[in-house]
Amino acid sequence: MQSLYKLIFLTAFLMLLGTSSMAQFTVSGEFRPRAEYRDGYTKLRDSTQTGYGDILGRERIIFDYNNEKFTTRFSLQHAFVFGENNFYNSDTIRNNTVNIFEAWFKYNFLSSFSVRVGRITLSYDDQRVIGYNNWRPQGSAHDMVGFQWGVVKAAYQGDFGFAINNADPAGAFLSNYNMKNYKYMSYLWNQKTFFKEMLKISVMGIIDAYQLPTQYQTVTSSQTLWVINGKDTVGHTTLTTKSQVPVTGPNQLYARFTLGGNVWFNWKNLGIWAGGYYQGGHIQDGRQVSANMYGINASYQIVKPFRLMAGYEHLSGTDNNPDKKSDVAKKVTSFNVLYGTNHQLYGYMDLFNSMLTTTPNYPGLNQIYARGTVNFSKVTSLEATWRYFSFGKEYLTDGTKVNKNLGSELDFMFLYKPLPNVELNAAYCYFFPTSTMELFNGLKSSVKGSQYAYLMITYKPKFFTTEKK
Repeated sequence: MQSLYKLIFLTAFLMLLGTSSMAQFTVSGEFRPRAEYRDGYTKLRDSTQTGYGDILGRERIIFDYNNEKFTTRFSLQHAFVFGENNFYNSDTIRNNTVNIFEAWFKYNFLSSFSVRVGRITLSYDDQRVIGYNNWRPQGSAHDMVGFQWGVVKAAYQGDFGFAINNADPAGAFLSNYNMKNYKYMSYLWNQKTFFKEMLKISVMGIIDAYQLPTQYQTVTSSQTLWVINGKDTVGHTTLTTKSQVPVTGPNQLYARFTLGGNVWFNWKNLGIWAGGYYQGGHIQDGRQVSANMYGINASYQIVKPFRLMAGYEHLSGTDNNPDKKSDVAKKVTSFNVLYGTNHQLYGYMDLFNSMLTTTPNYPGLNQIYARGTVNFSKVTSLEATWRYFSFGKEYLTDGTKVNKNLGSELDFMFLYKPLPNVELNAAYCYFFPTSTMELFNGLKSSVKGSQYAYLMITYKPKFFTTEKK
């Protein structure tokens, strides 16, 4: 731990030495405790279970440095559950609650073209397929090499990035990589604004490749041992052994591609968003993919402090009808949200996050939602969101036929920002489940409803900064 602290201070010292009249060095931080009451958060709870409280925490210290040519960031993070580490000694390293969150540098070849390398947070558009998952204390960051370009006068910008993941530096294609990460990933994003930001269009393409999980075959071998006394054979015995032999290698990769885009239109008090994506290629187990998602919403500022929004989204699913079992074995038609931030898109109770990322045969998801936001002042606002969820198909992954209706969720969120770097965020959420939702969660007894509440404080102090001249 001491060596890590020495590295941080050495980095800061070297940055200060290199500070020129055109450079700026900043040390900032973040403190974000969150107290929660969970009674059905992420997964419904039946009548035999009771709710419970917990406290999550996150602290970060961030070093930023930039001049005419270089921009760098180094961020150390401590993300934990209160009580996870012993109070009488520091075991945060053993529990993996302290780590480097971001560590990257960007070099500006030109005013309109740069390259960025390191551990980077990625966020594009509404974070639907790539986001930094800020709700999670740990967040999300990728080991990437990226290129950025743009023309300010033309209101155009673009990004390209790629990643090559391995567990060790030897054998890029021939070494096993059994982590949950992709083994290779690349993306291309472009955005153009028209008519003084009245119309904005972005397009994105992502290719991610996963290694086929190593499969083993049982091989049986036998060996005969002869017992000999002098020149005569007395007898023999046969020894049988079984061993596991790998039948697939790490060079067997399956790649999936996702193509799509978003459109925003803003005119006076009206705002409209529409977007959609298509997925093709193959998933990790080799099955073919053909899936899609699309959505649209519209918002209108009725009076200055009050805005109303309504929308609809559809994520395609797999028909798990037992009569179509052979089709499911060959093709997946459920849309995967990849590396997006689901918390802000599919309900604050996060009941569908796991399904949308780890269940290849889920039966789709439809969402109708409406939101009202009231800004009482420049520092205080209240948001109320109603969401109705349903499956796209009527069969669960085990072939059970169900009603598509999953239930509805009500989310109330209060924001208060007394200072520019201080925010208080409080919410209460309630889910009204149907029998289908109970069955989907594996519950045998009925649930009247599930609830979730939290109180979160975010404080982002600036410890030190040099004035950029």
